[in-house]
Amino acid sequence: MTFKEKINIIKRSARLVEACDKGRFRRAFVSLIPDVISTFSGVFLASLVIDGVTGGKPVSYLFTAAAIVCGIELISQLIRCINNSRQQAHDTTYRQNVDSAIWRKVLNMDYAKVEDISTRNKLDNAKSYSREGDRSISSLTSHLSGIVNGILTMCLGVALAAPILFSYSERITDFHSFLMSGWGIVTVLAIFAAQELLQSVVIIPKKEKAMDRMYTDEEGLQADRERTFCRNFTAYNYRNGKSIRLYNEQQLIEDKHWKAHSIIMKIYRRCYANVTKWDIVMNSIDIVAYLILYAFAIFRAVNGAMTAGEVVAFVMYFTRIQYALENVSKNFSSLLTKSQMWKQLFDFLDIPDEKYMGTIPTEKRDDNEYEFEFKHVYFKYPDSEDYVLKDINLKWRIGEKMALVGKNGCGKSTLVKLLCRLYDPTEGEITLNGIDIKKYKYEEYMALFSVVFQDSKLFSFSLAENVAADTEYDSDRVTDCVIRAGLGERLDTMDKGIETCLYKDFDENGVEISGGEAQKLCLARAIYKGSPFIVLDEPTAALDTISEHDIYTKFNSIVGTRTAIYISHRLSSCRFCDEITVMEDGRIAERGSHEELLDKGGVYKSLWTAQAEYYKDMAGELFA
Repeated sequence: MTFKEKINIIKRSARLVEACDKGRFRRAFVSLIPDVISTFSGVFLASLVIDGVTGGKPVSYLFTAAAIVCGIELISQLIRCINNSRQQAHDTTYRQNVDSAIWRKVLNMDYAKVEDISTRNKLDNAKSYSREGDRSISSLTSHLSGIVNGILTMCLGVALAAPILFSYSERITDFHSFLMSGWGIVTVLAIFAAQELLQSVVIIPKKEKAMDRMYTDEEGLQADRERTFCRNFTAYNYRNGKSIRLYNEQQLIEDKHWKAHSIIMKIYRRCYANVTKWDIVMNSIDIVAYLILYAFAIFRAVNGAMTAGEVVAFVMYFTRIQYALENVSKNFSSLLTKSQMWKQLFDFLDIPDEKYMGTIPTEKRDDNEYEFEFKHVYFKYPDSEDYVLKDINLKWRIGEKMALVGKNGCGKSTLVKLLCRLYDPTEGEITLNGIDIKKYKYEEYMALFSVVFQDSKLFSFSLAENVAADTEYDSDRVTDCVIRAGLGERLDTMDKGIETCLYKDFDENGVEISGGEAQKLCLARAIYKGSPFIVLDEPTAALDTISEHDIYTKFNSIVGTRTAIYISHRLSSCRFCDEITVMEDGRIAERGSHEELLDKGGVYKSLWTAQAEYYKDMAGELFA
């Protein structure tokens, strides 16, 4: 990244932080006032006391000076405490708003992007740099505060030190008088500034670059994601507990975790070795600077140009000025370095939504007469050269119950994703009542579909909220849908009925449901939505034989007059459908009724015969 690009990222980060917590920078900068005052108040008081004692000042003078300085310090500390308390109260809001920016992006971005591995990697990086910690975007506040603090400290330090330095000066006649003159002071300060400039321009950036490698190394980032996965999504997920114990996967998880951890530590050790090298160089230069300052102060004190208290104050003021200058340099270098990390947050937030959202409203029809047609549709997934669907031509008649069958991987589920506009065709078009579906308003078009995928998910919310997909719902309608989906008896066993929480993530009285029960609830959710077009993608895959038969026999009553697609690789479950479409290798191989396809003696018959033989063999084994 160029310097200008880094500055632009810093500006954008500042706008995001302020948007997530309005007034965050104002509160941070208010806290600088007591910090800067505290930096010098103690030194100023020590100087007054030393000079007061050596100069024979009365005790009342010393107590008055101490009281004034302590009063100022007390007021400063009160301001700091009040402001810090306000900031801590705002931290929760800040974290929530930063998180919200990320998960809203995830919830609303194109589905094609969600499935993309590069998007998931960007999401992991975005989460790493979003909330807390030294690498996160929240550290921007402390870095900007550090820069402003350093500038204020340097200005105040110079203002306090100047009277001490320039209160006495001689005309230059030799080296001794040169050191006692104003030019001598300027020369010493120039040497001091030069060594600080060397650190700021050369050493600190090199140190920050070494730190940067620790947080941006691609191998390290990948290892960190793997380590996090082993902890959060494997070991800490209680639903994995049975599998881990039954298959003795503890050692596997530990090995994976420690392998990733060892990679991270190798990178950290290498980076810290470089950081330590530059720290030694910086400390050595600082020691030389301190020696020069002490020698100069002692020389002027011996020659009567400074009092004992002024010597202490002079050295301490410039020690703080030096630290402040380093603080400015370090924080500015850190901002430039971390801007490359924060860019990864914006790389995720800036992922464009490429799907055309359409402008035409979908027609509201009481008769649900919607006709869909695929016209020479080809499709391949992003970053893939292989077509999953090839020259698909397909039309659904109104109210038709169609089965879509074929071997795993033949493109059945992909076809449904295209129909629902989770993806758009690579070539060809899909029409609704003769109009390309991309022209319809996306949200209205999506409302036409109720889909039950094989891997449909339920959340740790109440049963009713899962079925209605909303916090507000019609209780009687929810109950009716659950019963129609075949889960009425299970519902009767739940003490809280449809208000029962699923799973135990947030409610100790929550119920654990089986895979088959979850699938039935997903079917109830599809029924509740009431869309004119229903798609069942292997909805009985997790059901037992009796439950499966129950769903099949009730299929027409469940679907009603709606157009339906039933996807399955179990051919026996498709006989009740009006038409069966057989897919093979991404193409439509055959269409027709069960009897028609058997008479053709093609792909369908070969699949039917193979499955029939399989079940015959299984029955023979079971009852032998």
